[in-house]
Amino acid sequence: MTGTGTYDIIVGPSWFYGDYISNDWIVPGENFFNDPRMPKWDPESILPPLKELYTWGGKWVGFNNDHDGQVLYYRRDILTDPKWQEEFKKETGKDLPVPPRTWEEVYEVAKFFHGKDWNGDGEADYGITMHLKVAGQGFFHFMALSAPYVVSPAPGDDPTKVTRYHNVYWFDPETMEPLVNTPGFVEALNMLLKLSKTGPSAMWGWSLGEAWDAFLRGKAVITFSWGDVGSLSQLTDRSVIKGKLGVAPIPGSEKYYDLETKQWVEKRNFVANTVGASWHGVISKFSKKQDLAAYFLSWQATPAINHWNVVWGWTGVDPGTLYDLLQPTGKATIEEYVATGYDAEDAKQFVNAYEEMWYKYPLKQSYLRIPGTPEMWEVWDIHLSEAVTGQISPEEALNRTAEEWNAIIDRLGREELKKIYQEAIGYKPE
Repeated sequence: MTGTGTYDIIVGPSWFYGDYISNDWIVPGENFFNDPRMPKWDPESILPPLKELYTWGGKWVGFNNDHDGQVLYYRRDILTDPKWQEEFKKETGKDLPVPPRTWEEVYEVAKFFHGKDWNGDGEADYGITMHLKVAGQGFFHFMALSAPYVVSPAPGDDPTKVTRYHNVYWFDPETMEPLVNTPGFVEALNMLLKLSKTGPSAMWGWSLGEAWDAFLRGKAVITFSWGDVGSLSQLTDRSVIKGKLGVAPIPGSEKYYDLETKQWVEKRNFVANTVGASWHGVISKFSKKQDLAAYFLSWQATPAINHWNVVWGWTGVDPGTLYDLLQPTGKATIEEYVATGYDAEDAKQFVNAYEEMWYKYPLKQSYLRIPGTPEMWEVWDIHLSEAVTGQISPEEALNRTAEEWNAIIDRLGREELKKIYQEAIGYKPE
C-alpha cells in the first residue's frame, strides 16, 4: 500500500487477489516463466480448480506452492467393522454408509456413534469433531458444508456454466446482493447445528488444532478439514489412527436450492471446493529485485521441492498437482508415500479423495477474491458463532451477515466490486 518495496515477495492467501489486481500491486509471474535462467516447473501440472486461484484474466500470477481444499476423514476400521454395521442396521433400519456421501448421511453416522464407546477405552466417544471458536477457521468449514445446498447446475448442455442463478455462491453477479441468507445457506446452517450436537460441547471453543487432535487421538469417528489431517494422521507421536484412516471427497447434499426457480430440487448435488488459503508467492511490483524473487519462487515451485513438501515434510503444503496424484491420473506412486512413513492404504485413500473431488465432481464452489473479503469473512464468522451457540436463529445470523456485507460493499463501491467479482468468477452478462 505504501509502495516502499520493502518486500520482494508476498506469500499470502488466494483471497488477496482482488486487492493485488485492482490496486496494481504485483507483476504476473508468467513474465518470468520462459526466462532460461529460471528453475523449471510446469504450471499446467496444477489441478484445474486450483489453477484458477493462481491466475487472473487468463494470466498466471502466482507460483506453485500450497493447494487447499476440504475432504471428509473417517475411521475406516470402525465403519467397516461388521459389529458396528449390524448395530447401525438394527438401530436405524439402514445400511451403514461407507463412506458417507452426503451431509445427511454424515449426520446419521455421527449421531449413531456419538456417546458410544466404539474405541473400547471405557469412555463415551464422539461422532464428529469440529472447531467452532470465533476468530478461528470454522467459517471455512461452513463454506465447504454449505456449497452443495447453494450451488446449482446450469440448465442445458453445460451444467458448469456460470449464470446469474447457477454456479454462483457469494453474490448475485448482476447486483452484488449477498446470497448468504438465501434458503440454501439457511438449510446448511441448520445442518451444522445438528452436527454440532453429535460432538463434544467443548468444540464450540475449539480451534483447529484441538479439533484435529480429537480425531487423531481416536476420539471421533468423523471430521472434515484440509489435507493436513491426512499427513498428520501418519505421525505416531501425535496420532493413534495410522492404518485406520478413511478419506472421501467432501460430501454432497440430498437436495439443493435453485435461485432462479426459487424451489428446492430433490436431487443429490456434489460440489468441489478449494476452501482455504492455498498459500503461494507473488512478486511485488515495487521490488527492485524481481528476477531474483522469480528465481526463488520458481525454485520452490519445482517438483523436487514442492512434491517433497507434500509427501515428506508435513509442512502444511497439501497435494494439488499431477505429481502428487497417483498413477494413472497423476505421476506419483504409492511407494513414494510409503517411503516417507505413510501407510499404503491411508495414502491411497487420502490422495484419491482429492483426485475424485477435483476431477470428477460435476460442480465447483467459486472462490471469493474481491477487495473487502477478509472483513466480510470476519463478520460472517461472528454471526455463525452466534447461531451455533444458540444466541440467535440461523435466519437472523445470516440476515445480519447479509446486512453488514451490503454495508461493506456500498462503502468500497458496489459497481467497482461487481466488475471485479464478475471477472473473478467468470460471469459474462447476457
